[in-house]
Order: sequence, then C-alpha cells, then structure tokens
Amino acid sequence: MIYCIGNSHANFFTGTDPPSRYKGERGQFVSKSIGPIIAYNFKNNHFPKVIDFLEWENIDKSENYVMLVVGEVDCRWHLPKQAQINQRCELETTRECVDRFFECICDLRALGYHMIGWGGHPSTTASHSDDPYNPIFGDCFTRNRISLEWSRYLGERCLENSIPFLSIIEDLIDENGLTRMEYFRDYCHLGENAFTIMEKQLLGLLNG
Repeated sequence: MIYCIGNSHANFFTGTDPPSRYKGERGQFVSKSIGPIIAYNFKNNHFPKVIDFLEWENIDKSENYVMLVVGEVDCRWHLPKQAQINQRCELETTRECVDRFFECICDLRALGYHMIGWGGHPSTTASHSDDPYNPIFGDCFTRNRISLEWSRYLGERCLENSIPFLSIIEDLIDENGLTRMEYFRDYCHLGENAFTIMEKQLLGLLNG
C-alpha cells in the first residue's frame, strides 16, 4: 500500500471528497488529510500528526510506502507572495521551502519507512484572489514556474537520496505554460482523468 498523507490533495489518490479528513482507501492507495496545511512549516506544525497516523495504522514498513502530499498551496499563494514581499527570486524561495520540507521525508525514512516523493501539480488558471478560503497569488504562468521548480528540485533531492519520485506536472501544462484545467475536478484539486496518468507513471516507477 501507498499511504498518502497531507492536505486535501491527498484525497486525490483515493477519489474521496477533498474536504474530507477521514481515511480513504482505493486499490493500493490509502489517503489521510490532516487539514489545510502547507509545506513551509510542515515539520514544526504537522509532522507529529503524520507520525501519530502511521503509528495508529501500525503499517508494515517492509512492504508499504509513505508519500507526503503537500506543496500546492505553497506554490499557489505563499511562495509567490513571500518572494514579492521580500524581493527575492521566486525559484530560490521555492528551493528553500523544498529543503525545509524534505527534512520530513528524510526523517520518516530514518524511522524505517519507504518513501516516495510527490511532485505535485500545476496551479489553477484562475486569476489572483485574496479570498482567504481560496487564495490565489499572481498569474498562472508565474505560479506554474514555481510549481515546476518545486517538482524539479524535489525530484533532484530525492534522486540524491535514492528515493523514488513521482510527478505528472508536465503532463498537465500546455505549450504556453498554462494549466490544462480539464484534468481538475475544481479550481485546484485534480480529477479522475489525472489519476489515470499518475497511476500509469507510478506503475513504471515501482517496476522500473
């Protein structure tokens, strides 16, 4: 089994409703959303919840995988906003966030869990919004540059540490750098047709 733990985007792997925080199951996937969380402060604020869930599940570490599913909200709102506020390079800000988050992946592996890195997905084509329930910063093209760097750099860190890495982000962006929203179920959550792409790539990854 692959235990997908994170925010509402973890529900994508089991086809459960994004707001749900109940454990979901489908095929080889188990999903668990621990709330509307972000990657930047994941280790300090949310990592203990991941440990609690895994210990409660008492999973067989020798046969199962864990995948942390966070980062989309960072790329959609926090990272582009912080880069602008602090007048820093967006890609540099993104790599800093990935480095902080990657510590959690390494910590779980040190505890004996088999890890898979998840490259996330592109950002909505919707325009800027200050709605606190649906925050969107800047334009889609810029957000996707950040999302692509997130995936690229996390993949690099995984490769350096011999951790399998899964990403479908490039399949969901068109030749103009904009998101192919036909693969989404709403403004930010992936739909079932994206699951088909992910499952095919996962099969190749684990059998490769």
